[in-house]
Amino acid sequence: MRIESRVLAAAALVLPLLATLPAGARGWSGAGKLAAGVNAGNAFALSDGRVVSVGIPSVISWWPPTTQIWNPSTNKWTKSASTPPLPDVFLPAPALLNDGRVLVTGYCKSTCGSGSNTEIYDPATDSWSMPGQMTTGRYLHQAVKLADGRVLVMGGCSAYGCAADTASAEIFDPTTAKWSAAAAMKAHRASFSAILLSDGRVLVTGGYNSTGTLTENETYDPVKDTWTVNAPMPHPHAVHVSVTMKNGRVLVAGGDTGLGLPGREADVFDPSSGKWKAVGMMAEPREYFGVASLPNGKVLVIGGYSYKGEMFVTLSSCETFCPGKDMFAPAKPMKHERSEFSVATLPDGTLMAAGGDAYLNGEFPVAGDAELYKP
Repeated sequence: MRIESRVLAAAALVLPLLATLPAGARGWSGAGKLAAGVNAGNAFALSDGRVVSVGIPSVISWWPPTTQIWNPSTNKWTKSASTPPLPDVFLPAPALLNDGRVLVTGYCKSTCGSGSNTEIYDPATDSWSMPGQMTTGRYLHQAVKLADGRVLVMGGCSAYGCAADTASAEIFDPTTAKWSAAAAMKAHRASFSAILLSDGRVLVTGGYNSTGTLTENETYDPVKDTWTVNAPMPHPHAVHVSVTMKNGRVLVAGGDTGLGLPGREADVFDPSSGKWKAVGMMAEPREYFGVASLPNGKVLVIGGYSYKGEMFVTLSSCETFCPGKDMFAPAKPMKHERSEFSVATLPDGTLMAAGGDAYLNGEFPVAGDAELYKP
């Protein structure tokens, strides 16, 4: 009954999308000033067209976490009146549940030891709650919603300064608000990427562990609760992006590709064969950037942190990956530079880039706004 009532409420609240974009317009446009600056992957599109940001800072004390919601009919962000139970949460992994609530898992405490906390934000009631807690504390981990609505959480750092990382995994069931153990990954890893494949499995790629930047990758089968090690990626990747394309293949791009600097390298994985191949490089090296699959089957890579002329910079530039040619091409840039930001896909396929920061003149000012991209 609870899910049904939410669906009916969402249907009754459907709002006109993209009032800021003229008919037929393509490219980027403004999506309002944030109620407070945030970064990390924390913005999610709701079924009624609104976007909720659960306000997770990535560095302690840079700014207080602020939950806020963007309304497409007004193009404005409204700050939540509710305070999270754990106001100092940062470096966690959030996931959007099927009923529109947002699950926030793990965190890095003020001493940067791992945290096993779990919080849930409900935009329908503008309230936070704390369900059962994870068994293993972790940060710089990943959370992936499975095809059945449960959430798989895996990996991450489990000690101060990431002195130890973990291969452990566990699953959250929103219907019972309880955690259960899952099979551990084959490799310990942190700062990696994890995505849902079109066949319901989860692909985990790259990251760091004590051996360095990883080419190792593996797939999780939630039906069998097993992990399968795949052939190594052609390039190592950490703090990178991955995305399942419309053709079912997976693009992995950028991040630290083994030199401790942003990279241009990209690889494609075919889940049906379990094989990898290197593809054309991005025009610019990127890490902490955004990625999204477009309705036309292409992939848009957005902004990020880069390295040019022996200087670190933040990018506004974008590129599209064409799976038919396995090559990147230039795309319209954002209006503002940003890295460590959120990308949300709205119901009509429009993208939102929200928050983040920008490395300018040796400082990291907050990117306190959001932009919309109409393919």
